[in-house]
Amino acid sequence: MAHVFDVIKRTFDDNAIVLFIDLLGTRTYWKSATPTEDQALTTIQALLGDFDIVFTKHFNQEERKDSFDVSIYTDSIVISQRKDVTNIIDRITKLALSYQLCLLQKDEMSRAIILKDAFFSFKMGKISDESILGSRYTSISLCGGRGIISAHEREAGLPIGVYVDNCFLPHLSDEFKNRIVSIKQDSSLYFVKQKVDILSLLPENTQKLLLNKPKASIKTIRHSLMASLKDNMKVDKFLPWILVHLGKDNEISRNPSRTK
Repeated sequence: MAHVFDVIKRTFDDNAIVLFIDLLGTRTYWKSATPTEDQALTTIQALLGDFDIVFTKHFNQEERKDSFDVSIYTDSIVISQRKDVTNIIDRITKLALSYQLCLLQKDEMSRAIILKDAFFSFKMGKISDESILGSRYTSISLCGGRGIISAHEREAGLPIGVYVDNCFLPHLSDEFKNRIVSIKQDSSLYFVKQKVDILSLLPENTQKLLLNKPKASIKTIRHSLMASLKDNMKVDKFLPWILVHLGKDNEISRNPSRTK
C-alpha cells in the first residue's frame, strides 16, 4: 500500500495528567426537534465560546504554545500536560472551575474530572492529495487510552462539578483542600467547591426561594428547580452541586440510575 500520511505524535504517556470536560444534556438536546444547524451552532458556542479566553487567563503564551495537548470531540474537551508546568494541579483545577462558571452563566451544565492515567493523541501530516484522508472534509485528530475510559467510568452518575483524583491531594493548595467534598462510597475522587456566591447562577425561581427562605428544605429547593428546568435529569445533576455549596449536604452522591 502506498504511503499516504505521516503520524504526528502529540502525547504518548503512560502516566499523563488529564483534564476531561464534557457538556451534560447534549444527548437529549440532539434527539430533540431542534434543527440540526441550530444544534451545531449552539453546541460549538457552548463548548468553545469562552474556552480560549479562560485558558489564556490561567496559562501564559509560552505555556499555551506547546505545554498542552488539547483534543475536542463530540461534546467533550480533553486537555493533557505535554511539558512540565509550574504548580500544574492547582492551576488546571482553577481552569476547570473557571470554565464551569462560564458555562453555568450560559445555562450550560458540565462536569470535569482531573486524573492521572495512560493517554495518547496524534494527528496526521503530509497526507496525500489522492487519499480520502487528504480531503478538506476529512478531520483527523485522534486521542484515547485508559485515561479516557477511566474518566467516563469514574464520572458516571455524578452530578455537575469539578472532580479531582485523590492522588493529587498532596499537590493541592490549602485553598482547595478547604473546599473539597467527599464522594459517597468513593475515596478515589474529591469534588471541589466554587469560591463564588452561587445564587446568581441558579434559576430565578430558586434564587427567589433562597433569598426569602435561606433555610428552605431540600424538597422545596428541588420543586423550585423543577419549575424552571422542567427536566428530572437536569434537576438530578444540578441539585447536589447546589446543596453542597449551600452547606445543606456534606458529600456528593452518585445517581445509580444515570450512566452519564
